This record gives sequence, C-alpha cells and structure tokens, in this order.
Amino acid sequence: MTLNLERPVIALEAGQLLSLDDAAGTRIVSRLGTVWVTEEGDPEDHIVGPGETLLIGRGGRTLLQAMQPAWVALQ
Repeated sequence: MTLNLERPVIALEAGQLLSLDDAAGTRIVSRLGTVWVTEEGDPEDHIVGPGETLLIGRGGRTLLQAMQPAWVALQ
C-alpha cells in the first residue's frame, strides 16, 4: 500500500525530532506550537511559531524539533 499525502500534518511531542532529507522548496507551517528548524549548511537556526511559515531553501538534511507539543504542515 502506498500512502500519498498532498499536505501532511504531523503531530510532534515536546522535544520530538523530525528529519527531512533533500526537502528544498518545502514549506513548514506551524499550525500549533513552536518548532526549532536547522538546515544543513545554513549557519542560522529558525524558530517557527503558530501561524508562521518557513521555506526550506537548501538540499541536504533539515531537522525540526518541537519546543512544545506542535502540529506542523508540510507543503
């Protein structure tokens, strides 16, 4: 069975990590809670709060960590 979600929403517990590989062009939208985001090769980290969006600008690995319980949409 293949599961293909057009706009997945992922629930993360506080402290939980999500790893994305080669996700350049993907938008991270925080629906609930706050996540910390770091992109491979980017010297700056980002905080994405409720209602905010971050566009992943680089290939390689991107890590998201929930700073509190969060719902994150990937578009």
